[in-house]
Amino acid sequence: MPVATYRGFTLATVGSSKDEWQVRIKKHTLSGTMPAVKKSIDWFCDTASIIDPKEFGALAPKRKETPQAAQEDFHGHVLKNDTGDANAWYCFFQGKLLKGGKLAIQKHIEAYLVAQQQAVKQRK
Repeated sequence: MPVATYRGFTLATVGSSKDEWQVRIKKHTLSGTMPAVKKSIDWFCDTASIIDPKEFGALAPKRKETPQAAQEDFHGHVLKNDTGDANAWYCFFQGKLLKGGKLAIQKHIEAYLVAQQQAVKQRK
C-alpha cells in the first residue's frame, strides 16, 4: 500500500488500486483520485471546511482519447493531420507549408492546378 504525504496529511492507496487514494481529515475519511484528494486537502487548509474529493473529480477535464493521425493523398500531394482536429491539416505545396482545414487546402491545390492548366492552354 503506497503512502505519500501532502501538506502534513498522510495519503494512502485504497486496497490494491493505484488510482484510488484516501486521506483522514479530522474524523472524516475522504477518498478519490490523487489530484482530487489534494484539492480537498488544499480546500480544508484554506477554508477549514471539508469537501468530498468526488466533487473536485467532477470538475476535472476529461482525458481525450489519443489523437488519430490521418493522411490522405490528393493529386499527388500528401495532406496530413497529426492531432485529429478538423482544422489541423497541413501539406507542403510548392515549397510552402499550407495549414488549415482539409477542404480549404484541397481547394487551394485545385485552384493552382486549374490555373496551371489554363496557362498551358494559353501558351499553345
